[in-house]
Amino acid sequence: MALRPEFRLFYGPKWRAYRRELILQRGPICSVCGREVLRYLNLVHLTHDPLTSAVALMCAADHNRHDAAHRLAIWRRIRARRYGQLWLLPEIEQAPAWAAPRMSARDAKLQQERLF
Repeated sequence: MALRPEFRLFYGPKWRAYRRELILQRGPICSVCGREVLRYLNLVHLTHDPLTSAVALMCAADHNRHDAAHRLAIWRRIRARRYGQLWLLPEIEQAPAWAAPRMSARDAKLQQERLF
């Protein structure tokens, strides 16, 4: 996914230097799978919020898996806006997709059962 223009200022030379420093301190190890990654080790925001998020070093595959739900939510929001769909509440539109509380599979199933 391309980097949105409003977030580009967070990923300049300071970010790259911080990433390099973490790799020197912790070693080129993915924090999810534990593999040694000599190239393309990413420094990842765990909550997709560049201002307040904790970070972790991840290989490209784990970074892709980590971002999949967020990427899908953004894609759906952009597509809905393109076709003129409005959100039920203006507050939902202003909140970032990652701020929405996630429901566990078990809770989703229980809610579905109550509906039908």
